[in-house]
Amino acid sequence: MDLKYGKNIINFDILSKNMLGILEINNTSAKPLDMLLKNSILNPIGKPRLSNVLRHNKPGDIIIIVSDITRSIANYAEILKFLVAEIVDAGIDEKNIEFIIALGTHRQHTEEENNMLYKDLTHRFRFSQHDCHTNLISLGKTSTGLEVQVNKRAREADFVITTGKIDFHYLAGYSGGRKSILPGISSYETIRDNHCKLKRNDVDVGEINHNIIAQEMNEACRMFDVNYLFNVIETPHRQTTAIFCGHPEYAFTEGVQSFKSMRMTTIREKADCVIVSAGGYPQDKNFFTSHKSLNTATHAIKPHGSIIIIGQCCEGFGNENFLNYMLTHTLNDLVNYPEKNIQVGGHRAFVTAKILKNHKVYVLTDLEPQILKQMKFLPVRNSDEALTIMKKEHGEEFKAYIIPDGKAVLPMLNQG
Repeated sequence: MDLKYGKNIINFDILSKNMLGILEINNTSAKPLDMLLKNSILNPIGKPRLSNVLRHNKPGDIIIIVSDITRSIANYAEILKFLVAEIVDAGIDEKNIEFIIALGTHRQHTEEENNMLYKDLTHRFRFSQHDCHTNLISLGKTSTGLEVQVNKRAREADFVITTGKIDFHYLAGYSGGRKSILPGISSYETIRDNHCKLKRNDVDVGEINHNIIAQEMNEACRMFDVNYLFNVIETPHRQTTAIFCGHPEYAFTEGVQSFKSMRMTTIREKADCVIVSAGGYPQDKNFFTSHKSLNTATHAIKPHGSIIIIGQCCEGFGNENFLNYMLTHTLNDLVNYPEKNIQVGGHRAFVTAKILKNHKVYVLTDLEPQILKQMKFLPVRNSDEALTIMKKEHGEEFKAYIIPDGKAVLPMLNQG
């Protein structure tokens, strides 16, 4: 089985008797963008067409909340231009349209990055960048006691449209939808107090209903009272395949269901071992990005089973905060770390520690083996060594799944 490794491939010569299956996404393909845009705007979910809503409401100003560079969307400028045209068609003057970049706690964009993402829209409209430390207003508290502080300018606008991309997310279950508000335009304290719950039960990729982080995000979005939503779904190769618009909750929910039908795969049993590639470059450009494939792999593995991650990591380890947490704390320290002391930035380390406490994780990479060992990972030199270890740990008859693109698919056990 050939698996992507940077811009090359690595072969895993695994016997058929050891294979439970190859876990890949259902067939999805790109669709013409103009067709998707027209179909979505003509068939909104839970609300009338956007231009009709605007003609009825006659807002004095409109804020469009857009994703930042860490959540980049294919053809984003074209999608936003279509949205602007729909707004202008309703009789809204362009000077009354403003964009706010939902940075959350991320750094500010450079002018070049804004031009790259939003093209000439940056010259036609006012773009402001959310600052999680200033110009905030409180909306009150959620049912869990989380105080929701958000961007004051966005809150005071007459009409707010959120845009984004639906994808898997290891804390919120799925990205898109309510994440434009929390964390997108929330205060640092609100984001921290939400994200610090990451060690709680049911906080996981693909989980919404019992996930406290997702629930708080949903409540924050309701408290903000977003007027309209515009979310896209992409193929793993970043091609637009679906667009959902309308009611911020109903349209997002329908979008998630569509995304699940494309990206979830059912398994009949769990395996002793999961071999997962990060999907090659650029998905495996650094270790921080590559190792997020662990979240999907854990859904296909038995308790105390083994995971083999494949990622070249030509740009090193990536996130320095994550690296420092993993190097300077034991797994027990991280698993038992007080929730109130968790800060945004290195929080991914706490999720990783939970996985490493339950599974041996082997890494096939170009990175320095000694540093990986200090991070509590187990480096292997090649695929043959990895398979030999699997036989020693789980026996000659060990059972394995292979996942060619760890962030593209989510295995779900058939409970029937």
